[in-house]
Amino acid sequence: MKNKIITFLLVICCNITFAQDGKIISIIPHAIEDSDKVFFQKRFKNTDSVLSETTLQKITYLSEGLKISGYVSQPKGNTKKYPCIIYCRGGNRDFGSLTSFEQFYLQRMAAWGYVVIASQYRGGPDSEGKDEFGGADINDVLNLLPALTQLPFADTSRIGIHGWSRGGMMTYLAMKKTKRFKAAVVGAGAADLYSSIKLREGFEAAVFAECIPDYYKNKDDELQKRSAVYWADSLCKTTPLLLMQGSADWRVSADESLGLVNKFYKAKQPLKFILYPGGDHGLREYSIETDAEMKKWFDDYVRDGKTLPNMEKHGR
Repeated sequence: MKNKIITFLLVICCNITFAQDGKIISIIPHAIEDSDKVFFQKRFKNTDSVLSETTLQKITYLSEGLKISGYVSQPKGNTKKYPCIIYCRGGNRDFGSLTSFEQFYLQRMAAWGYVVIASQYRGGPDSEGKDEFGGADINDVLNLLPALTQLPFADTSRIGIHGWSRGGMMTYLAMKKTKRFKAAVVGAGAADLYSSIKLREGFEAAVFAECIPDYYKNKDDELQKRSAVYWADSLCKTTPLLLMQGSADWRVSADESLGLVNKFYKAKQPLKFILYPGGDHGLREYSIETDAEMKKWFDDYVRDGKTLPNMEKHGR
């Protein structure tokens, strides 16, 4: 009887904890450092207008009982509700975290007329918990959905998702778990973690083994759970996907994305794939083109609700 009571109390405690998922417990104004601002002004012609037309705030929210850090950016003025974008950062732990460059990236998307929100993930800067590189930390992404409901100018009926590199893997995982997203954009998304082991010497020991729980004990199972190439037919078919990849990317090879694209076409996933010749991992040589493609994709399917393409064979 005593054990049943203890179990009952634990269940209640867990339910209370998860009921708080996505609750924003802190939101404070944040500004990019002046020294970084000078760098952005040299690289992006519209830096001053982006910074003057958008706000940036640092948030702390709850995810499975953990305090998770993140950022949110939106247009200034707040005269109406805006469609939303959840951004999934790349890297792991502190590497690739939401530093000034990523924060400005959020503001650049917000200047298109969106509320943009992003997570540092558990184990990242100012976040509790341990980064599992696509394990339980996917809930830190999904719990941004209820977090958006607490932002008065976020239209939560229109939400897109975007990620680069590891963030692309997180985007695929999120598309597998929910139908909430009106569109997705992935840049050089990790889709086959076996490929990362072959391409990047030391990456397995330094990242996978350190982040993924019981990695060597359950290696194949854990790698496949994080690799969309093994479950490409399980992604939400009402979330059209724009996938962009550089042919000269040494972190995520073009072959990796091409293998996934073939699986997507067979699964009739609404997809637009662009391979940029000579493009690196961040497609820096094509930033103007990729920004335009992303904006149009989100405007079409998230903001305007464009009809999905017909993926069945048709025509004369």
